[in-house]
Amino acid sequence: MDAQNKQPLVTAGYINKLNKIKVLHLIREEGEISRADIVKRTGLSAPTITRISDDLINKENLVSMAGMGQSSGGRRPKILRFNSKNNYVVGIDLGTTFVRGAISNLDGEFIMEREVPTEINKGFEGVMRQIANLIDTLTSRELAKGKTVLGVGLAVAGLINKQTGIIEYSPVFDWKNVNVKAELRKYLSLPVFYDNVSRLTALGELWYGIGKSHDNFISVNLGYGIGAGIIAGGKPFYGADGYAGEFGHMVLDSDSPMKGREGIAGTLEALSSGYGIAETAKMEVQKDNSGMLSSKHLAQDEITAKAVIEAAKLGDKLALQIFDNAIMYLGVGIDGLIKLFNPEKIVLSGGLTLSGDFLMDKLKKSISQHSMGNLSRKVEIVYSTFGENATLMGAFSMILIKVLNLEIDNNNNTGYTS
Repeated sequence: MDAQNKQPLVTAGYINKLNKIKVLHLIREEGEISRADIVKRTGLSAPTITRISDDLINKENLVSMAGMGQSSGGRRPKILRFNSKNNYVVGIDLGTTFVRGAISNLDGEFIMEREVPTEINKGFEGVMRQIANLIDTLTSRELAKGKTVLGVGLAVAGLINKQTGIIEYSPVFDWKNVNVKAELRKYLSLPVFYDNVSRLTALGELWYGIGKSHDNFISVNLGYGIGAGIIAGGKPFYGADGYAGEFGHMVLDSDSPMKGREGIAGTLEALSSGYGIAETAKMEVQKDNSGMLSSKHLAQDEITAKAVIEAAKLGDKLALQIFDNAIMYLGVGIDGLIKLFNPEKIVLSGGLTLSGDFLMDKLKKSISQHSMGNLSRKVEIVYSTFGENATLMGAFSMILIKVLNLEIDNNNNTGYTS
């Protein structure tokens, strides 16, 4: 690395790695391709392609032989394919209620998954031990034997400094300045990479979902909290420190009595998230105890966003008022994203999306009411390609990127991905 301009030194080894990355990307994109076609597509010499492909087959185990192609007069060409089926990755979706883990191949096809209640009461160290145990369970089962597990992708809510990898603040877990890298290294030998849950959800769409046809979109995570992952020009947008996308902490009504987990009044998260809807209902039911959310039907701890939405669907006046108000504010927030970033699509994921058209119809109406001219009407609002697996697909994609850029080494270091 050149210390003055922080650019890599251009050595023969560096050039070889760049060429190998180019060839690996091409093989994956094409599915199956001959060495002769790789020569034509890359402009590299035949001996160079032979050497690179042999390395990718024998050393990295990322490419395999797919047989022989049809001859056009000479020797039949050797066909190569991306060795996705024999290489596995683990994805972890760390939620406040459950930790979901899955092991998949490099095509994002689930091999096995597990879900356990999050032991949030055991603090940061306890949750990290729980994650390590879940990873061990997934990788030690019979289905994973004989396969290469390349690494682990972890999705976590919070402000993650992209320079240090430190989670500086996670309101939903009440963590401050915690080091996931150092803690997981105590238990794991596999490489582990992690990022903000909303950005990873967007990354999963980029690599496995709508990113196949769109380079500019925003993934909005509507769950216990609210966040956004921004894809601009086919790449994740991080901002200066890695905090871009903290959509839920935008203040929309500073006079509101509702506060988010970070303690700020009137944020979008306080008004429209699963947490916000539940807390609003708990407060409002003290004033109006006559409906389906009343103490005659539900205890305070049973008043959840899900309970509010179910009551609203059945026509309960208070529940419907709470839900409509939440979606109105959400529409205002998303309209702001549209005006700021001019995306091709807004992709919704998270637990609130399980309400389907009941949410979507109200949300589109709110966005339309606050839009500027035809700007918002040009932006399609859709649900995630992967439903409840959206975050796990993002975790898988993070490792896939590392694999394709040959950034998974044998040192088994854990790290934040940027």
